[in-house]
Amino acid sequence: MNEGRTDDTTAPVPARFRLLLIGLLLGVLLGALDGTMVAVALPTIVGDLGGIEDTHWVITAYLLTATASTLLYGRVSDLLGRKPVFLAAIVIFLAGSALCAAAQGMGTLAAARALQGLGGGGLLTLALAVIADVVPPRQRARFQGLFGAVFGLASVLGPVIGGPVVDHASWRWLFLLNLPIGAVVLAIVATQLPLPVSRREHRLDLRGAFLLAAAVGCFLCWMTRGNEVGWSDPRSWLLGVGAAVLAPAFVLSQRSAPEPVLPLGLFRNPTFALTGAVAFCVGAAMFAAILFIPLVLQLVQDRSATSSGLMLAAMTTGLLVSSVGVGRAVSRTGRHKAPPVVGTVLITVAMLGLTRLDVDTSAGYTIAMLTVLGLGIGFVSPVLVAVAQSSVDARDLGIATASVSFFRNLGGTVGSAVGVAVLTHRLSDGFWFASAPLQTGQVSTLPDQVQALPASAQEAYGTYLADAATGVFWIAAAVGAIAVVLAALTPALTLNQIPAESDQPESGDQYEPPPNSRAAAPTSPAS
Repeated sequence: MNEGRTDDTTAPVPARFRLLLIGLLLGVLLGALDGTMVAVALPTIVGDLGGIEDTHWVITAYLLTATASTLLYGRVSDLLGRKPVFLAAIVIFLAGSALCAAAQGMGTLAAARALQGLGGGGLLTLALAVIADVVPPRQRARFQGLFGAVFGLASVLGPVIGGPVVDHASWRWLFLLNLPIGAVVLAIVATQLPLPVSRREHRLDLRGAFLLAAAVGCFLCWMTRGNEVGWSDPRSWLLGVGAAVLAPAFVLSQRSAPEPVLPLGLFRNPTFALTGAVAFCVGAAMFAAILFIPLVLQLVQDRSATSSGLMLAAMTTGLLVSSVGVGRAVSRTGRHKAPPVVGTVLITVAMLGLTRLDVDTSAGYTIAMLTVLGLGIGFVSPVLVAVAQSSVDARDLGIATASVSFFRNLGGTVGSAVGVAVLTHRLSDGFWFASAPLQTGQVSTLPDQVQALPASAQEAYGTYLADAATGVFWIAAAVGAIAVVLAALTPALTLNQIPAESDQPESGDQYEPPPNSRAAAPTSPAS
């Protein structure tokens, strides 16, 4: 990043921007709650609509479009302005929610979820980018820590809200509830976000956008389908080949595009490149743990769903405490180097501790390891975004913000898929399930199947599952160790630096930013 003027003040953002912050947090909560509530409602949805063979697409369709659109939102908001793109994302999300509530079949619901994900992909990314526009660099981690806390809170509130709604009303209300909350977010963003709209002519990289979406789509479908039907299945191979061909095609297209979706020059910046790599590793380790810890708690330690949920709340508590605390500490000192290193160390230690989970592991030990894991995630997440934003020029703030989310989600997808593959392979080698080898793709249905086994078989299965999960946690610990090295290698920046005036592209009207704002002259493309 170019050396520019600095702003080392930590004065609070004026009161008139607090309403905007509330709106942004509500928007992020909206997207985060949606996933956790829908997961709770899936059995009821299947019972109502049928089509159990398409159940996974209710989750996968959202993940697919949300991940594929993340980078697009970042880049388009850099070019066209944050406000109109953010408003469009909210409208798309609400339209998808309304269609989900009206769905009469599983295929229709999956298609509506895809539309919903297309909007949801912009909620967090653009909220974090807006914070970078209106808050000084040194204070960004403080506010971004709040967004991390919101995500942690959503993991607890999702089942708490979703369960009673499904039990006492209808699963359709899970989507209908998005509409009034989304309307509030829409009104706040429309009235409280006075960022200018660019008047400059832009040439959107439509070819790059298509290749990116196609490459990510093929990759995510390949990872999902490989675990469902087997990696040797012709359809899995076709998707894998598609991803392998489209990804290089996307990279080549970015070299010649006048305004690329993902400027390749950003990766020559070691801070930006290493931050993305750390986000990928943290996502892989985090999602693998979140996916498999409940299986171990319920099927190995024979805990109820409620009990395992309460134990997982320890991880959420750790995340809440550390993300808010670290964000405030970085805002006070302007130093970001230590938190990601400490956080990745804590994640690695937690994963190593989780390798000891078995039938006899005490609840206290499990809770302690989950708390350490949550603390580690909270140390890393808010700082990565602030560092990525401070490593680029103002015109690339949106894509820098989106890149962190994109690489974390991509890492989560890879981590989850690899974890499922390792788990099912080790189980297939070690345990004959219901008089036949355990087949790939059965992990999602294991609880019901295991409960139908004789007691002796359940006990044997628990032993094999604990051993198989240990392999997953060892891999997650190795990935965490790689993240420690990458975090240590990330160059330190002074977070109160912002680009010099000469770095700011020209624009038409500029709004008057809050005192001490990062957006002292937020330009059209950067806003």
